[in-house]
This record gives sequence, structure tokens and C-alpha cells, in this order.
Amino acid sequence: MNLNSTLLDTMPAHFEQLSRGFLYGDGLFETIRVFRGRVPFMHLHWARLEAGLKVLGFEVPAFWSADFFVQEILRTVRGNARVRISVWRAPGGLFFPTDNRPNFLITATALESDVFVWQETGLAVRHCLGVQLAIDALSGLKTLGGTRYVAAAMEARSAGVDDVVISNALGHVSEASSSNIFWIKGDTVFSPERTAGQVSGTFQQLLSAVLQQQGIVIVEKACTFADLLEADELFLTNAIQGIRWVQFLEGKELTCEKSIYFNKLTVKYLEAILNQKNLK
Repeated sequence: MNLNSTLLDTMPAHFEQLSRGFLYGDGLFETIRVFRGRVPFMHLHWARLEAGLKVLGFEVPAFWSADFFVQEILRTVRGNARVRISVWRAPGGLFFPTDNRPNFLITATALESDVFVWQETGLAVRHCLGVQLAIDALSGLKTLGGTRYVAAAMEARSAGVDDVVISNALGHVSEASSSNIFWIKGDTVFSPERTAGQVSGTFQQLLSAVLQQQGIVIVEKACTFADLLEADELFLTNAIQGIRWVQFLEGKELTCEKSIYFNKLTVKYLEAILNQKNLK
């Protein structure tokens, strides 16, 4: 073996254990936020992770559950943190695996805030020109193979904007480089159709539930980027940052009145959850 010009007789033990993850991207990950030493939305992350592992043919251990990963996360970090759970298949085989047992790695980065922080300055966003998303049985999974999202993020940086809107192979708006997309026209809140190829967001589910409590239903709609330019408001969501509003879309300035209101609702909902004494 030749590792960065160092010759080795065998693969280091840790590299061997990680081999299917870095050689084939054969696995999934979840990015989770810990608030005040609590993991209030782990059930949403575990539901997505478990479903994805089954789609990919992993043998999911019977003891794996939302509670199991909460315990493992809290063994790793306290306070406020950004946590990533990476799961990949055990070594063996080439493209066809010979061992479907999963391994996991939990990594964590401390965060200062214990709430979703509203940014007074909105994002500048443009259309992604170099990347399109596929629509297939693996769409919606957070796979370890994030090359398209890396390329999209690099395109945004090169263009001098904060993020890009990625379309799918049909030309319909799907998502941003690390976030789901919502837009508002008049009094209606829209999101891309569920089959647009985007990752199925946990915060997206949370926001939908919070808005439903206010009698607001999110309408799923196929949308081209040209259609998106007609929006009054546009915001991005993910599990770490909550709601981030877009101020400039291809140079067009947007408002954020309803986005601010939605952020206040989610912060209030989070506070109520964290005040539950029996929450892990």
C-alpha cells in the first residue's frame, strides 16, 4: 500500500474498519443538534436513518433505537453541540458487500447558542448551474457520497453567494447544498414536491407540524427556478440552523415578514419541548 507516499504492508486497522465508507461511500449520516444537553428531535433522525439503512440492505442491530443513540450522543458531548452520526457497512466485498453489519461514528462540535438563532442579514442565493440531482430509490437518503453537494457549495463560494438552489434532472427545484427550500407567495407556503430528489428533512417535518398547529398547510408543488423568482419570500431550513431567510435571489430582493414569524414559532416550540422534565 502507498498512503501519501508512505509504503505500508497492510491497511491500518482503523482504515480497514472504515474501508467501505471511504472507498464506496457505502453508508448514511445524520446531523443532529443538541440543546442544553438534550436531544429533542432524535426520534425524527432515527426514523430517517433506520429507514435508509433498510433501503440499503443493512442488518440493523435490534438494540439500535432513538434512545440508544441519545445515550451514545450524551456520552460524547454535553451542553450545546452539532453532532454527526456516520454509519457505514462492515468491511468485505467490492461493490457487492459480504457483511451487512453497520459501524457508527459520533463526532461533535460545540455550539454557543441553545436556540435557533435568527440572522438579521439574509442570504444571497443563485441557481446552481453545475449540479443536478437524480430521482430514484435512493433520493431522500443522507448518503456518505456527498460529492454533488460539495460541488454545489463550491460553486456558491466561487459565485460569491451564500448558497445555491439545486434542481433535479427534470429541471424542478429540489433543495440547497445543505438545506431544504420553502417559498411564500401571497399567503401560501410552498415546498418542492416530495419526489423532487431532495433529502427528507427532519426540520422540514418539525416546521410542518408547527405550522399545522397554526392552521397553515405547506403546499407541495413542482417548481422551476424561473417560477421561484416570482416568490415573495424564500427560506432554507436544516436541523442545525433552523430557518435562514433569503434576502437576494439572483439579485432580486425578497422580504422576510412571515419567515420571522415562523422562526418565532419554532423557537417557542423548541422551548416548550426543552422544558419537559422527562426529556432525555
